[in-house]
Amino acid sequence: MAANSTEKNSCDKLFCNKLLENLEGGGILYLCIIKLNHTTMKKLLLLVALATMAFTANAQTPVKYHGEVDLGYSIGVGTFSTGRVNLHTIQGVQIGRYFSTGVGLGLDYYHEFYDSGELAIPIYLNMKGYLPVSEKVAPYFSFDIGAGIGATSGISGMSGLYLTPAIGIKAGKFKAQIGYNVQRVSEDGVGINMNAIQIKVGLMF
Repeated sequence: MAANSTEKNSCDKLFCNKLLENLEGGGILYLCIIKLNHTTMKKLLLLVALATMAFTANAQTPVKYHGEVDLGYSIGVGTFSTGRVNLHTIQGVQIGRYFSTGVGLGLDYYHEFYDSGELAIPIYLNMKGYLPVSEKVAPYFSFDIGAGIGATSGISGMSGLYLTPAIGIKAGKFKAQIGYNVQRVSEDGVGINMNAIQIKVGLMF
């Protein structure tokens, strides 16, 4: 009985799906993906709460709502490169002038997958550090870490590490940034990266 339960849990967490066809060679690539645990969102929210408490230990530090809406494009690089259109939002808090954090949620459209393309949903923790040069203008460093989840039939149920360090600039409510996006899929410690140069523009409010 215990053996059957262990086998079932193993099958639920680790499985293989056909991801894409190699357009040049006509071969088929199979990737084994670790299924996203349902506690991921809870962990991200906990990290946001801990970061907020750490930065508000001093009662003089102002804390207010912080939101972002971004539109971007990721240019695939490397062996398993593929381009995707990005539509993301971040909801969180601004802590003083120098830091913001929040939970990011988005849609990534992999238009080079199959004939109709595929959708993935990235869920991640975002942190930004700002270096204000005036009341309205501030260069910043941004860091995302979380997971990307397959949302359409060709990649349904598939997931893997989502990570993006980036630099950008905020001017009033407008923002623009460029970063390096890592979308990693792995099995038994052996992973494949579908990386990209990610360019985004958007609004902060």
